[in-house]
Amino acid sequence: MKQPNRKNREVRWEGIGVCQGVAIGKAFLVDDPRGRTVRFTLATAQVPAELERFRTALQLAQQQVAEAKARVQATLGEENAFIFDAHLLMLQDAHLAAQIETFIQDNQANAEWAVRAVTNHLRELYAQVADDYLRERGSDVADVATRLLKTLMGSQTRELSDLADHSIIIAEDLLPSVAAELDTNRVLGFVTNVGGWASHTAIIARSLNLPAVVGVKDLSRRARSGETIIVDGTTGTVILRPSPETLRFYTEQQDLQRQQQLSWVEERDLPAVTRDGQHINLRANIELLEEIESFQRFNAVGVGLYRSEFLYSHGLPSEDEQYAAYKLLAEMSGEAGASVRTFDLGGDKLQLEGFKPERNPALGLRAIRLSLAVEEIFRTQIRAILRASEHGKLRILLPFISNVDELRKAKEIIASCERELREAKIKHAEDVEIGVMIEIPAAVILADAIAHEADFFSLGTNDLTQSLLAVDRGNENVNALFDCLHPAVLRAIKAVAEAAARQKIPLNVCGEMASN
Repeated sequence: MKQPNRKNREVRWEGIGVCQGVAIGKAFLVDDPRGRTVRFTLATAQVPAELERFRTALQLAQQQVAEAKARVQATLGEENAFIFDAHLLMLQDAHLAAQIETFIQDNQANAEWAVRAVTNHLRELYAQVADDYLRERGSDVADVATRLLKTLMGSQTRELSDLADHSIIIAEDLLPSVAAELDTNRVLGFVTNVGGWASHTAIIARSLNLPAVVGVKDLSRRARSGETIIVDGTTGTVILRPSPETLRFYTEQQDLQRQQQLSWVEERDLPAVTRDGQHINLRANIELLEEIESFQRFNAVGVGLYRSEFLYSHGLPSEDEQYAAYKLLAEMSGEAGASVRTFDLGGDKLQLEGFKPERNPALGLRAIRLSLAVEEIFRTQIRAILRASEHGKLRILLPFISNVDELRKAKEIIASCERELREAKIKHAEDVEIGVMIEIPAAVILADAIAHEADFFSLGTNDLTQSLLAVDRGNENVNALFDCLHPAVLRAIKAVAEAAARQKIPLNVCGEMASN
């Protein structure tokens, strides 16, 4: 009996689904953009010319990024071009350039090797960070390094011009700048060997609504362009060379998916009531203002969480710049309004002068701790929110609260900002509600005391689950252990819900648990 060809057999992988949906198409492999870098030693007399070659490449890379940003702005809008702002800041960073030039001089090394050595060190620092969002910023460093290497080597920036219709991108790591420029008329989804939920690439996938799975080891090595592949971004499953039976099953899943989306639109005006008769409000969590249109389409009851961090992606925004963004949010969120989470970033991301890098920024000076340490930056944001609240209902949501003193201090600053605006006769809203993110174990234990001071609670189930279970959901090695229904998580949520009920304050739930 003839045995089936092993090369044609169906192969399955389980990765991290970062954007829901099923895509069926033809694989299109993208080579690893980083390639190999060779080191050679320069003569002393060659060093000045090598430094000049690096500076020329740096200027060209800056020009390329500016052009790429313009293209993305034209197709996806300003908010999706933030990646290129981050890259420009890196390329314009005098400290980074000085490090590379110093490496060239001290080691008499070629510019390519210096770029690789310095940026690899930076990536290693990011890799040690526990927080998945902050750690994934290492992909920005890799992207900038790749662009610099390409300009130094005289290579053109990578284009996906050979992309066929109904393609599914497969790559070792799809760099954020490439992901942002994907032709969505041809691309159905993508899969990468590495990456996590909070990577810029994953964020772009969700913005484009492309089914995507990351953390799929060895796929780029085993797949061939043109082979049929299935991507299930909901379960994190990837199937190469599916059998006829598997293909039929997932084709049916696509049909069910389309029907489900239609039913969601049809049912959007129905009341949200659980099986036991409990009425709940379904709110939207958004990162980009462009997402407002989609939550309105599904009749969400306002915005439960607006992540303000993206306003800081290209430096410190002014009060008026923030006011303009929050005003739009207030006007578009309707009567239910929106909760604006104050910036949940570390000093490294805000590029504060004199800020020293921390070994573990995720547990360092970040979020409310940093807000209280750099009060003027915090006050600028609060003033903008209070002014914008004049145009709709906005709430202030404080992240990473671990004790009552932090909450009280923040409330004092907010009250002070209200007095300043009142005395300056600047229009603003009075008595804006102040809520607390319950996302670390200390806040769970102190929930009763915090509830006395807060107007509402917002349960950050992703971070809370990670900290309670000591599991990084962006790590493919332990991702399966991330369980929102773990008894420890459920007990913590019950304790917080009871504390909120005793003080008669609202409780919001956000994160993957809420979406499920």
